[in-house]
Amino acid sequence: MREERGALMVALAAVLWGTTGISVAFSRGFGLTYLQVVQTMLLASSCFLLIFLRDGVKRLNPYLLLYGFLVIALFRILYVTSISVNGVGLTSALIYMAPLIVVLIESVICGRLPHPTSLVLSILVFVGAYVATNPELTITSVKGFLIGLALALTYSATLIIPKKLYARGFSRNEIIVQSTLSATIMLTIIVCFSEGIVLNINSLPYVAYGGVACMGVAVILFYEGMKTINPVRAGLITTLEPVVSLILSRVILGEYLSLTQYLGILMIIVIALITLTRGNTKTSEYMV
Repeated sequence: MREERGALMVALAAVLWGTTGISVAFSRGFGLTYLQVVQTMLLASSCFLLIFLRDGVKRLNPYLLLYGFLVIALFRILYVTSISVNGVGLTSALIYMAPLIVVLIESVICGRLPHPTSLVLSILVFVGAYVATNPELTITSVKGFLIGLALALTYSATLIIPKKLYARGFSRNEIIVQSTLSATIMLTIIVCFSEGIVLNINSLPYVAYGGVACMGVAVILFYEGMKTINPVRAGLITTLEPVVSLILSRVILGEYLSLTQYLGILMIIVIALITLTRGNTKTSEYMV
């Protein structure tokens, strides 16, 4: 029961993350770059978390700060870099190499071959994400692929590391608040020296939504869920994010979705439902 509750929380987090694209699109409409949007959303998220999870900073720890600097901030930087090289669609596809990477890493940690079900589902979910977000089936350059691979690796780290941090005795609030704060500081420094801090007053509602809902509430749900489910299962469930993003783009922004994209969306939904309904009580740590 606890596992199903955890899986549902990760799914809800993925749904909220899927709404990020809309808030980013509207924020970008007021002249902000992708990096500036991410930085301002992280700043809003930090303020929200400091107010509602104040106990998260009572016991500062260098491990959590490094996690924010080296993983959370790096993921955001690589995401923006990948967009500039690969475009938004292909970047969204490449991120979802992460479930396959997690399956392989967890199998190495356990010293066993990857579980066949997890391996097949992780490959299928990548194909679904690739088709759904990249309907032209574009193939990137070697440089673009390496950036995308680095992006997927950092995303994989956000799926694997929480379990390790919980095992070290850190609380959910400590992990969330301290990693978010350190990531915000890193991004603020980078934006300051590269593009400059810019905030259009009209973009505030969209930035605030992205920071509070997508980088605040969603992150709380995700880390709460990660207490009870394994990284492989979490990685497969989070692929609901591009599904929500694409559906909202169609409904709110009026963007056209091809038949190929709908097929990719259907693949992801089916795999997510399979993953949500398959408990991991009787399976090993790296299985779904």
